[in-house]
Amino acid sequence: MLRPGVRRHDARGRQRTRDRALRATPARIRRRHVSGAGWPLLAPPRARGARRGVRCPARRASGGHGVSRRLRLLYVVGNFVAGGAERHLLELWQRLDRDRFEVEIATFQRVGQFTRDVEALGWPIHDLGMGSTIYAPSGGRGFARLVHRILAFRPDVIQGYLFGPNLFAALAGRLCGVPVIVVSKRNLDAFETPRQIWAQRIAHRLATHVVAVSVAVAETAVALGARPERVTVIPNGVDVERFAGALPDPVVRASNGTPVVGAVGCLAARKDYSNLLEALSLLERRGRRFHAVVVGDGKERDALLRQTRRLGLAERVRFLGERPDVERLLPGMDVFVLSSREEGIPNALLEAMAAGRPAVATAVGGTPEVMEDGTTGWLVPPRDPEALAAALEAALSDPAEAARRGAAAQRAARERLSIRSMVERHEEFYRAAVGAQEPT
Repeated sequence: MLRPGVRRHDARGRQRTRDRALRATPARIRRRHVSGAGWPLLAPPRARGARRGVRCPARRASGGHGVSRRLRLLYVVGNFVAGGAERHLLELWQRLDRDRFEVEIATFQRVGQFTRDVEALGWPIHDLGMGSTIYAPSGGRGFARLVHRILAFRPDVIQGYLFGPNLFAALAGRLCGVPVIVVSKRNLDAFETPRQIWAQRIAHRLATHVVAVSVAVAETAVALGARPERVTVIPNGVDVERFAGALPDPVVRASNGTPVVGAVGCLAARKDYSNLLEALSLLERRGRRFHAVVVGDGKERDALLRQTRRLGLAERVRFLGERPDVERLLPGMDVFVLSSREEGIPNALLEAMAAGRPAVATAVGGTPEVMEDGTTGWLVPPRDPEALAAALEAALSDPAEAARRGAAAQRAARERLSIRSMVERHEEFYRAAVGAQEPT
């Protein structure tokens, strides 16, 4: 059992955690598929119902699966920066059927582009005034504001995103008797602190449902205390039309026609750009012609710039920073690369697939669930610069094969990973989950 102060960050510890999850996870999590989609999915359970709160009676749903009124959804989110979770939420909120769902958002702190993007959608957003942590004195005041918001809005569903909001949503939802309490699970916890893992255990035990973005993430949720019958897998989706038809930005292309290797994502330790730079250094020493671009920003930027100079790659690798128009940058990449140590489900890879880019990716987390080695791309072990360099060289040396795999990846994205499919699965999940709480 994970407790505060007990670390599971070593490789053997993480593997033991995953092994226990596999043994505890029913076969239906791993094998059940949505018809025609090839995706594992658990149907929402007919749960026993949320506990009654002693002070905050929440709105009770009526009508079950066929309810005609709008369901009320309250999302609890933290302080987002540009990244996969933020893009996922914005895509979902933008496309939810407004005739069937009414949405409000409670955020730990009302700052940044994320808040402005949400306001542009027209959904109400409420500032809990908490800053960056739930443990500061402002956390108690923020929790009280969340309870007040639940009293006023009376949601049918409360859903948290990431560890702090998950804990707050679960605690406040139980206190107020919200019928459906959803915890969102998006990663494998390899880079979480013991305190965060402890908070997740509490949230998973209190929630009526856990939504995971991949089977690998679902297994981790079970290992962290979620009951398997409460876990639902809903993978992220991608707007294929946006990425398939975008006009390319020439900033990515090299002026002399040299092939371009591209990566997109936040500059964080879990993305392991250090591994990518080591692989590019191997290619450079072998005489392979290439340029590389990295799109994104984050805490690792300065360290990666120093590593780039130390490896003698300053003339070959460009860091473009954060860009809102990734769809215009992807067409200029001959090969897309994902070098992560951990992924729940990689949005950047989904976008590259939608753009028809051949991709080399590490076989971690949910990545093998979206990309098949030898068919829609190249999969390599994590933390292995030699293997990564070999796959990049294979893709660069055979443009015809790379194009074939890129086209197959785009078809897979269109058929199985569309944003519309993701939204429909969420809508179906919400209505089924609320209906399951109703007396028959």
